[in-house]
Formats: sequence, structure tokens, C-alpha cells
Amino acid sequence: MSNPDSPRDKSLLARAVGVLADPEPTFQDIVKSPDYVVPIVFIVLAGALGLVPVAHTLKTMPELIPSGMPMPPKSFTIGITLITSIVGQFIVWPLRALIFSGIGAIIGSRVDFRKSLAVSGYLNVTLVISGIITAIVIATTGHAVVLGLGMTLSPQQMTTAWGVVLSNINVFSLIYIALSSVALAKLWNVKISKAASITIIMWILVIAVSAGSAHLGSKLTQFQVNVGVGPN
Repeated sequence: MSNPDSPRDKSLLARAVGVLADPEPTFQDIVKSPDYVVPIVFIVLAGALGLVPVAHTLKTMPELIPSGMPMPPKSFTIGITLITSIVGQFIVWPLRALIFSGIGAIIGSRVDFRKSLAVSGYLNVTLVISGIITAIVIATTGHAVVLGLGMTLSPQQMTTAWGVVLSNINVFSLIYIALSSVALAKLWNVKISKAASITIIMWILVIAVSAGSAHLGSKLTQFQVNVGVGPN
């Protein structure tokens, strides 16, 4: 069994690049010697890059909202978005690590939580990739484009259960599944095929929960509309 305090073979910069360029030996090194510096950097970067579509939306919002409607200052909206995004990811990070540790225990792999936390944090690289590509698309085209099967849907369709499912089938999800399969194979010391199967099941469950929430939200909205219209 590897000593969690073993010296790492790769520098932090090499790890940050290696999770994409050479994931198998990189995640092996992360499991051998966990660190949390790069995961924190990934979360902050993802939060900062997430401001690009928000700023774009605020820029185009005056065209979508009737004149005279009060709007909060843009700086306030951007600041709140940045804080909630980063705080949200800091909450998801250890929760995902707990899930990884729990599943590892179920399949007979005793996992040090520190290792699980490091692996969970490094998987946030997909958020950084998504943010970079989204920012490039907005900068070059002037429009926010949905990359994936949901790109042909209207904004209204995107909020439906089917829209949530299609929007989650995209290149970023595929990258996450691939990286997570490699990472969990190293974390649990199992074959990549087994880790990939578990990763896909977890991904499907997350999409199902998101789609169910969207469906319930649409039903609630319709109910509120019906209640409001009924008396008239």
C-alpha cells in the first residue's frame, strides 16, 4: 500500500497540466501524495471564468427586459455570482470525495479520505476547460453557445427535463467521464473499465436528479400560473 505522505514525483504545475496531458501517471502520483493547492486554484479559476457568460448576459439583458424595471448594479451581481460559484464548488468538492470514499468501501477498496479529496479536487479541471472554451466562444462570436446536444434548443426548452438531459451530453461531460475513470481506477486500485462503469452510473444519476428537479420546477411554475389565472 502506498504511503500517503510519500514524496510526489511531479511538481504542482506538472500535475495541473498532467491531469489532461498524461492523466494515468499523474493521478497515480496524486493518489500517492495528495495535495490541495491545485484543486483550490482550479476552483478559483473556474469561478473567475464563470463571470464571462454572466457579464455577457448583463450586457445583453437591457434588450430583454422592459425599460423602467429596476436592476441591481452589475458589480453587485458579478460579485455575488463569483462568491456563490466558488462557495458552491468548495461544498461540492468534499461531498464528491465522500461519495468516492463510500463507493470505494462498497467495492472493497479502503480509501484514505485525503486521497479521495485530492482526486475530487483535481477533477475540477473540467470546469476550468469549460470556462476557457466558453470565454473564447463569447469573445470571438459575441454569443454564448451551448456546446453539446442541447445547442439547438431554445432557452425555454433548455429548462425542461429533456433539455437538461441533452445539455449535459457534451464534450465537457465526456472529458469528465474519461478523467474520472482514470482517477478512480487509481484511487480504488481497480481496472479502468470498472471505474468507468461506476463513473457513468454516477453521471446518469446526477443527470436524472437534475432532470427531475427541472420537471418539478416546470410543474410548480405551471401550477402557480394556473392558480393565478383561475380566479379570472
